[in-house]
Amino acid sequence: MYADLKPLEFNAIRRLLERLSATPYGADAARGLEPAPDLEVARRMQRSVDAARALLDAGRRPPLGALPDIRAALRQASTVGASLSGQALFNVQAVMAACDKLADALREDAAIFPGRLEDLRPPAALVERLERTLVGAGTLRDDANEALVTLFGERRQLRDEAESVVRQRMQREDVRALFEDGEKVGWQNERAVVVVRATEAERIKGVRRGSAMGGRDVAIEPMEAVPVNNRLEAVMGRIGTEQQRLFRDVTAQVREHVEALQAMLSALTWIDLALAAGRLSQAMNAHAPRLSDRAEVELNEAYHPLLLAQFVDGSGPRPVPLTVRLDARDRLLVITGPNTGGKTVALKTLGLLVAMAYCGLHIPAERDCVIGCYARLIVDVGDHQSLHHHLSTFAGHVEVLKRVLEEADGSTLVLLDELGTGTDPEEGAALAMAVLDELGARGVQGVVNTHLSPLKEYAADREGLRNASMHFDAQTMRPTYELRIGVPGKSLGLIIAEQNGLPSALVAGARAHLQRLAAGHD
Repeated sequence: MYADLKPLEFNAIRRLLERLSATPYGADAARGLEPAPDLEVARRMQRSVDAARALLDAGRRPPLGALPDIRAALRQASTVGASLSGQALFNVQAVMAACDKLADALREDAAIFPGRLEDLRPPAALVERLERTLVGAGTLRDDANEALVTLFGERRQLRDEAESVVRQRMQREDVRALFEDGEKVGWQNERAVVVVRATEAERIKGVRRGSAMGGRDVAIEPMEAVPVNNRLEAVMGRIGTEQQRLFRDVTAQVREHVEALQAMLSALTWIDLALAAGRLSQAMNAHAPRLSDRAEVELNEAYHPLLLAQFVDGSGPRPVPLTVRLDARDRLLVITGPNTGGKTVALKTLGLLVAMAYCGLHIPAERDCVIGCYARLIVDVGDHQSLHHHLSTFAGHVEVLKRVLEEADGSTLVLLDELGTGTDPEEGAALAMAVLDELGARGVQGVVNTHLSPLKEYAADREGLRNASMHFDAQTMRPTYELRIGVPGKSLGLIIAEQNGLPSALVAGARAHLQRLAAGHD
């Protein structure tokens, strides 16, 4: 389903899911979440969320924590001749281990992923190779291959020889007193050295290799140790060359398994997003709507999820649930009444819950709900005035109406806020009636908000249209935000104006003018 998500503030739902995801893969999927293209895909997504919610409700927490992002490393490894760093290979190893552990934990919850849960299993040959190659956070093992075994054996022998030469120099009578411990040999970049006070450095013939203790001490390589240190340095160069060759070799093996690793990450991404959706469902006490093959929507005491989240965290009042139904008989709902009554919230609630259902997400409602088959969700909400494009509010609405008339058909759900506003009220009402005529003839379903009084009588006389209004409590003189189907809204502008502080005499004068205007129309 294609949907206008921005006016519904769908990004806020994405952000909630992103915060509830565990990995960078799930977080990216949450940021890019879109309604499924059709109901079958939406059902697959919903089954995954159902399984995740059941798993979480059972008190089980899959072993899925923060993981490194290896996608860039896999792209690099795909290039012939590439060499991944030890840290990058260690990250690949860590993600593979986590996926293997997750596959074990989800053996009884295969419904959480619509593909094969075995896709989570990493390539066994690559797992074994990295275990033989790496130790710790990206460091190559000394025995990663036979060449390194030989080279590190030479290194140990040369280090022992270098230490012996330096130790002999330290124990000679002319400098023995300079050292508290005549057995302790220093090392500077794999070269054996002695460390002495800078004031005594001239007593040892050799090469200065650095300083310590803020310049108080200096490291000196005795001349006797230079030959063996040179041989040791040469061996270290050969070790470095062999390690780089090994990194390229292991990277080539990663490249052989890139397709399997990509499938593993796809499974991980899906599961992480499903678990995030399950956590969101728990937080909202939500449940899955029934996805119907017909063009229909039925919400029974359903809540706007973002207003509900504000209520839960204490930053907003308890939202009023919405009950509404659209089907082949009652296709278009015309909600009239004052601007303060919550018409726009009702419209956004409907649109947001439909979009969420097509993402497989659960929706917060007191009773069972139905979301039907729609190819498009077109939404016109908000002030379209644009100084940059020099469009008036009315012209902005007209642009949306043009798109509605180009695209809308019997598989379209249309949500139009303040239809007919921004121009002369009589012209606006006439235009709104013509638009509703056209939408009705096409079998389009949707909700239209307006405060234009002529549309009340119009909706009452047309097949497929129903009046509705947001209830206003005459006792408290406040809106209740409750949608009442079949009851047209009352014009309460003067009452609200008086309640909000306009002088009573001025309001009384306005009422007199209103009576004369009504008499003139009669």
